[in-house]
Amino acid sequence: MHIRLMEGRDIPAVISLDRQVFPDPWPESAYVQELYFNTNAHYFVLELLDPAQARTWHTHRRRQSARLIGFVGMRVEGTRGHISTLALRPEWRGQGLGEVLLLTAIDQAIQDGARMVGLEVRISNEVALHLYRKWQFVQYSRLQRYYSDGEDAYLLHVYLDKDPTYIKRIRERLAQLFTDLQIRPASATTDPAEPSEPAFTETGAA
Repeated sequence: MHIRLMEGRDIPAVISLDRQVFPDPWPESAYVQELYFNTNAHYFVLELLDPAQARTWHTHRRRQSARLIGFVGMRVEGTRGHISTLALRPEWRGQGLGEVLLLTAIDQAIQDGARMVGLEVRISNEVALHLYRKWQFVQYSRLQRYYSDGEDAYLLHVYLDKDPTYIKRIRERLAQLFTDLQIRPASATTDPAEPSEPAFTETGAA
């Protein structure tokens, strides 16, 4: 497996997974905005390594969608970080991969100078809440009817400098997960085996 910075060529596969796991997925235009115009945003994808070459654009798109396991987004403004999205394919849950995505995002916030990280989560998402509480996220408020289907959200946050051992534990756990799960760490370098593709789907930007 490989975790790396999201690129424009990933957008179709990311949208496909977003629609699979969320009842209120982002439009394509939101990812275009985040990747190309938001200098405070960092998005990562977790994917299977597959050296096979795609011969056509359509084949490449299908293969990209199949190999994408999950993704996460982090925005940092000043000393505040915000996890904008985190998604993982259902069949890959329960193996620590969601934790990899979460800690990768937090580590990016640390590198960018954040002192606090926040996020919103559905009040019914017990699995996600368990993970966030494991890493000391606490409820700051409850947002009424935050989601399009009317469900409330919890606004959670964690102060990165409150516990002097927190950052060290984040990085030690992330390194352990990379080793145990045989994940190649994030890199800003494009995989030379992959052809560069347009950022938009065939129907254009939303």
